[in-house]
Amino acid sequence: MKNNFDRELLRSQLEIQSQAFESISRELHDNVGTLISIAIVHLQSLEVTLQEAEKNTVRAADGLLSEAMGTLRDISKSIHPENISRLGWQDSFIAELDRICKTKLFTVAHSIEGDPIDIELDKQVIIFRIIQETLNNIVKHSNGSHIDARICFSDRHVVITIADDGRGLNRTLIELMESGSGVRNMFARAAMLPAVLTIKPGNTSGTVVELSYHEPAMELQKI
Repeated sequence: MKNNFDRELLRSQLEIQSQAFESISRELHDNVGTLISIAIVHLQSLEVTLQEAEKNTVRAADGLLSEAMGTLRDISKSIHPENISRLGWQDSFIAELDRICKTKLFTVAHSIEGDPIDIELDKQVIIFRIIQETLNNIVKHSNGSHIDARICFSDRHVVITIADDGRGLNRTLIELMESGSGVRNMFARAAMLPAVLTIKPGNTSGTVVELSYHEPAMELQKI
């Protein structure tokens, strides 16, 4: 009974988070995006009356705002649940890696082995949220410069491995789970699938996160 209660509680929390992500995505697109677009229009209208040196400054600012708009659009897409369901977790994962690569803070390599398997849509969103939290932790905390991501399919099984070349784990896994909700949520989501999640030091440096999931076969409906 306790396990069922915990599972339903987590499901409710995930639904609330999904609604929050959708709301944030809409706010970013409709409000912040509109403000940046207006700022770009104002800058472009100034160019006509400015000297050449001043025009170069305006063009540089316009370029930065356009880049910010592109980044904002990518973030908005990456957190919206509908986009994840539409693209699937695999393409959403690659899009997230491409977004990180555009920042030029990390070099990124990814590979895919085997034939993709069909996974329920709700589970795809959970898988992607674990991946997204992993990448977020790497960007914020790893102090590294390279990300290596691998997806390996086999029968109805998939293993997702994400490694970085950063400073590695400076605390135990228990300490990490107690210090913040990010890692704790990753394990809670993995348990909900259910899947096996491991976080360990790399062979030489950095951290390796591995998610191993087996999609059960569809049961035949009884007539």
